[in-house]
Amino acid sequence: MDFLCSQEELISSYERCREIGIDPSITLPLVILNPEDLQKKIHKNKELIEAFHMSVEEDWVKGEYLFLLTDIEGYLLDVKCSTKEKKCIKDSGFEPGIFLREESCGTNAISMAMRLKRVVYVRPQEHYCDIFKKWHCIASPIIVENGEIVGYVDISTIDKKIADEVSMVIKLLAEKIATEYEKRIKEKGLNEIKIKLNDSQIKILALEAKGYRELDIAEVLGIEVVTVKYHKRKIVEKLGVKNIKEAVAKAIKLNLIDMD
Repeated sequence: MDFLCSQEELISSYERCREIGIDPSITLPLVILNPEDLQKKIHKNKELIEAFHMSVEEDWVKGEYLFLLTDIEGYLLDVKCSTKEKKCIKDSGFEPGIFLREESCGTNAISMAMRLKRVVYVRPQEHYCDIFKKWHCIASPIIVENGEIVGYVDISTIDKKIADEVSMVIKLLAEKIATEYEKRIKEKGLNEIKIKLNDSQIKILALEAKGYRELDIAEVLGIEVVTVKYHKRKIVEKLGVKNIKEAVAKAIKLNLIDMD
């Protein structure tokens, strides 16, 4: 299986756990968000959770595989698995809001993927705490187009070795989630801009994109040139850009205006 941690990487993690004072015999996560803070996390990561739901095929969760999603900090946001497996992990204290960093659960695939910024496979005997001693886990960062990591996804089994092909599945799944996430963020941004701009301002943007001068825009829309200038200032302000050219470029990129 690819993506196994080296002995040096594992030993470094164990040493950090000992320095923190983690008891290897713990069977439950040490840190979990209260309901109010969890709801804030879920709201903040709404698009990421939606992308996770869209990316994990329903057929995948009928077997013994567990799919876990965390935010950028390592807090569990969602779990998809069969009813049987869901009961098993709930008994282990695995529910949204638990913290999967070393200081809460000891060495695990999510904590190692966060530290190493790559796909990581951790076998049962390589986990530091008893909480994971039956778990086979492979985790990957979710990396969007600009290279930013927006969360982590994990595929795990309990008492069953992970098949070799899962190492490819985890990479594809992370990429699929990233694509779906970016799509939703773009749609959210577009909707927010549509709410900010009124009909006249969108029309002015479209005419600016076609090279119309302010006088021509005023004539087409039946308004004063001073009104066109006012709207252009408001457009620049609302879109958070430096000038009307940048506003046009942003509107085209977001498909806010029709260039036909």
